[in-house]
Amino acid sequence: MKTNLKLLLFVLIMAVLTSGILVGVEALTAERIQNNQDAKIKIAILEANGISYTLATINETFDQEIDVVEVDEWTFYVNPDNGSVSFALSGGGVWGPIEGILTLESDFETIVKVSILQQEETPGLGGVIAESQYLETFVGKVMVPEFMINKDPGANLPNEIDSIVGATNTSKRFEEIINTDYAAAKLAWLSQN
Repeated sequence: MKTNLKLLLFVLIMAVLTSGILVGVEALTAERIQNNQDAKIKIAILEANGISYTLATINETFDQEIDVVEVDEWTFYVNPDNGSVSFALSGGGVWGPIEGILTLESDFETIVKVSILQQEETPGLGGVIAESQYLETFVGKVMVPEFMINKDPGANLPNEIDSIVGATNTSKRFEEIINTDYAAAKLAWLSQN
């Protein structure tokens, strides 16, 4: 009985110590993790606008070159030189969240670039959504009347791209994310202009 009590006490002490260490590490790294997430967003926006930067100057370059406009719950990133506008996209993919940045020309309709910051889709199938070769197919497409990712093998209309082969569900989910977030962002953007 005494041995079991000692063992239980040892396990409890180790659990408290381990938990304390993990909480401490999380507290120490939370700011760095947030800074890295902010840097990903800034890099995506700077690259979409063709603005050069170095890892040491990301924050300064972003602050000098991009205007941040907040409208309701939306944050827009505007390049004052060409009027392009970027904003965050997010929603549920097939296996987890898909998060990215959509950059549009000053007309708020023509796609300059789509960047994927996070996704958990199946590698080689839905994971293609984050590959640059696939994302390049979005460039120059328009968001109106509604953006479409389709399985039709024929020529695409100005608002269409091909779906990912073998990942129809990921394609449809991403289409929904883009259209839903675009519609809400457009209402916010137009309300302040």
